[in-house]
Amino acid sequence: MGIQKRVLNFLHDKINAKNRERLNNTTPTLICSNCAGGFIYHWLGLQFRSPFINLFLTPEDFVKALENFDEFIDTPIQEVKDSGKDYPVGVGALGIKIYFMHYKSFAEAIEKWNERKQRIDKNNMGVMLSNYAGGGGYKLLKRFDALPYAHKVVFVPEPVEGIMSAVYLKNYDASRKNLYRTISITGKRCIDQFDYVNFINCLEEEKHEKS
Repeated sequence: MGIQKRVLNFLHDKINAKNRERLNNTTPTLICSNCAGGFIYHWLGLQFRSPFINLFLTPEDFVKALENFDEFIDTPIQEVKDSGKDYPVGVGALGIKIYFMHYKSFAEAIEKWNERKQRIDKNNMGVMLSNYAGGGGYKLLKRFDALPYAHKVVFVPEPVEGIMSAVYLKNYDASRKNLYRTISITGKRCIDQFDYVNFINCLEEEKHEKS
């Protein structure tokens, strides 16, 4: 490992350690459209309490899945044969496709999907549209903004008026998949511009208020 990589790892570890100290909610369910949730769970040392790990959905399909969440989660995922991808692809309710790009086989992917969906806690759940690159435009953002979830964010590469859930990240470019790239000599990553620790803590605070 080169010296630059070692330095980055050291800086990232410092950021992660500080975030873990601030974390109060250790059992969140993070529903994300790509690997963002998996990274956050890993950085914070948490168990994967969501099936949306090591995979992605297109923003359009992700919003559709959330608009019909119970049906989507409760409907078995079927394998897409001859998808043209070198990784497994599944299809669920309403024709929504799931791209299991970090799994070797569909059997492995669906085993993990079914295992982790049992851990979903709808009363401690946050939603992230984390691969929006402009497709679907303002109409898709409005649909996401209208979703019946108190805690939701969509990362955008430029400020957007009228979308309450939009979080502008400087230097973010979903098409380059740079959400986790280092953007500062401090080791700060692009997604670190968003306080995901506070976001997660607020999930539990609201859960206690309801109980």
